[in-house]
Formats: sequence, structure tokens, C-alpha cells
Amino acid sequence: MRMINRAGLSVLGLIGLCAALSQAAWPELGGGPRPTRQQLIGVWRLASIEYLGPGGATVDPFYQADSTGIIIYDPSGWMSVHIVAPRRRAWEVPVSRLSAVAGNQDEPLKAAAFDSYYAYFGTWDLDEAASVVTHHVKSSLIPAETGLDYAQSVTLESGRLIFTVRGGKAGEETVRRKVWEKVPGR
Repeated sequence: MRMINRAGLSVLGLIGLCAALSQAAWPELGGGPRPTRQQLIGVWRLASIEYLGPGGATVDPFYQADSTGIIIYDPSGWMSVHIVAPRRRAWEVPVSRLSAVAGNQDEPLKAAAFDSYYAYFGTWDLDEAASVVTHHVKSSLIPAETGLDYAQSVTLESGRLIFTVRGGKAGEETVRRKVWEKVPGR
């Protein structure tokens, strides 16, 4: 019986150590005040995207460093999000949005534009007790996301809306945080 107690204490100690290390890297991971539905409504500007992988803090592999964006929560339950990479390459506005024939000189520019922009819209719900916001994607720049639900832990800290998503398997856990600041009304 003593081995089980010692093993249990060791596991609890490791859990506590992991929590302390997470707190040292990002104190906000402990969770801040839970926002209400009313507090989410409005327009928010992307302040930062933070990514903590098995090797420590790094640039998020999906988004680029210094990306900008907005997220809009409408009181009727609709939402929209746009995230844009910095220093996007510009080119002349096309005459048509229809697909060009293969070999078109604009193809590399179109691919670069696609790879440096992310957007979707849909409806949203907030589980205030669990502090989880869920986006129900109605349409996305990435067609395969249509119909998906994205659930994220959400806190409100010092006027900043913080989404946290944890993933990965044991030993390869990742934490992605998107930090948003409220845009004042006009």
C-alpha cells in the first residue's frame, strides 16, 4: 500500500510541477475571470498569438509572427474572424475572381495570398460556467472547415480576451493562446 501512496504522491508532484512551469512561462494559463456573453459582444483586435510547444515558446506554426486581425461577436449570435500575416505581397486587383487557366502568372501570387490570410464566419455560443466559447463555422477560407465547431477556453484579463487551446499527446503537448483587445466603439 505504501508504494501506491508514494506513486500517487509522485504523480501529484509531477502534476504540480507541470502546472508551476506553465504558470512561470505564462502566468495567465491559470485562468482569469470568466467572461459573460455580454462582455464578448463587440469587435476585438488581435494583440498576439502565443504558442508553447514541447520545446518551449515559439512562433505558431499556422500563423506568422506579428499577424494582425479582428474578431467580431454580434449580439444576435453571429461571429467572424480574420487573421492576416504581416508584409503580404500586393499585386494588381484582378478583373475577375474566376479561376484562370493553368499556368497563369498570378498563381504564385494567389497561393501567397491564401497562405497569408485566414478567415471564417458562423455562429457562436458561450458556456459561461465552463468558460468555453464555441464557434460554429458556416463558411471558411478553408472549405473543409465548413460545418466544424471550434471550442476554446476563454478568459478576460486586464481588458484582454484570451483564447486558449491545448492539444497534442503526452510529452508533445501544445498550448496556443490568442490575445485580443477590445476595439472602442465609433
